[in-house]
Amino acid sequence: MRAAIFIILSLGLLPVSQAAVWQLAAGPTRSDGSALEISRSSARWETALGYVTDQQVNVRTLQDTCTAGSAGPECVTLSSTVRRTVDDYGYLSVQRRFAFRADATLKPVLGFGIVANSDTNPYVSSALTFSLSAGLCLGERWALEWRHFSNAGLVQPNLGQDMLLLRGRFAL
Repeated sequence: MRAAIFIILSLGLLPVSQAAVWQLAAGPTRSDGSALEISRSSARWETALGYVTDQQVNVRTLQDTCTAGSAGPECVTLSSTVRRTVDDYGYLSVQRRFAFRADATLKPVLGFGIVANSDTNPYVSSALTFSLSAGLCLGERWALEWRHFSNAGLVQPNLGQDMLLLRGRFAL
């Protein structure tokens, strides 16, 4: 994760082009994991290739235990929570981007699209999910963005994947 942050910060030295912009993004997930993403965007569309790793999920189990008693069976429910590691996965995302206040230093950005996932897990329980994003561009170089992947409840479990990404833009 430190290497990704260093790469993003070093992008500040590269020129920015308005035609096709490449972005490198990294940040935490809501489950103590981390995400790394490289994307190419035009004025309206963004294609991204990313990788999510080091996530944890809390698994709660309930167990009913009954014993024979003088007045009949006596039952208790035992509850336990275990923290388990979730498999890493990669994704390919295509989303439509909507930018507002194009002439301002702080520009709100929204996005909606689809995501193909390399693996399924409790966060992304289907291979194809939807993508929502909301962010704030800070000038022409930097952006802070929240991304959410979800299958909209079509397959269970559907915890959804949340990421907070710091983006650095550069041109090749």
